[in-house]
Amino acid sequence: MSGGLNFMGNYIVRIRTSTWDLLRDLQRLHDLDVFGKTAKKLDEHLFEIEGLLSEEQIENLSKKKYQIEVIADAEEIAKERLKDVQRDHQND
Repeated sequence: MSGGLNFMGNYIVRIRTSTWDLLRDLQRLHDLDVFGKTAKKLDEHLFEIEGLLSEEQIENLSKKKYQIEVIADAEEIAKERLKDVQRDHQND
C-alpha cells in the first residue's frame, strides 16, 4: 500500500493477565498500542484488553506471562478494507 500505513507483521490481539496493574502497565511501561476502551475485568483474577502488536511484542509479552490470543492479521484487514474502498469508488 503506497502512502498508507504499514501493518506488515502486526496483529490484532487479545491480551489477558492476572491483575489490573499488569494490564495498565502494557501502555505505561511497555508503550504498546492497546485499545483502552476494550479493557475489562473477566473475573477476580483475569483482566483483558485488545491491541495491535508486532510479532516481537507478542513474544516479549508471552515471556512475561501475559496470555496473548491473536484475533486477526492487521495486514489482511488493511488489504480487505482497501478493496472495499476501491470497490465503493468504482460504484460512484
